[in-house]
Amino acid sequence: MEIYKIWAIVGFLFLFVEILTPSMFFLPLGGAAFFAAVAAFKYPDNYWIQGGVFALFAVLFFITVRPFMRKKEDGDEQTGVEAKYIANEALVTKDIGAEHTDGIGEIKIYGEIWQAKSADGSEIKAGEMVKITKNESLIMFVEKINKE
Repeated sequence: MEIYKIWAIVGFLFLFVEILTPSMFFLPLGGAAFFAAVAAFKYPDNYWIQGGVFALFAVLFFITVRPFMRKKEDGDEQTGVEAKYIANEALVTKDIGAEHTDGIGEIKIYGEIWQAKSADGSEIKAGEMVKITKNESLIMFVEKINKE
């Protein structure tokens, strides 16, 4: 079997292992193996060139591709709702914290109506502006904006 085919098989094995363990560790190695296969096709008897191409592209892919492909591990990744609404201002359209409503009122932001609760349990009247502090399911938690 030709050496470039072996490098290609190694590349596919790295990609298969990456699919099984999504760690973004084996993906750069798989890509580097494919470039080594190209080098092996061009220089089938020179293992130093093949190994050098593999090492060069492995390092290059680890530095450039891996950071973009990895997800944040610190837990600060925001969902679409968080990125769009949290820390933004909204208008209260239905009293928040009123009796017999479990504290749930309504706010309007970007032309959308959302259920809302006061973050500190205080009552907020309709027509006031609030700041969205967090989101839990379909309920936004808000705090009153003090405009002095």
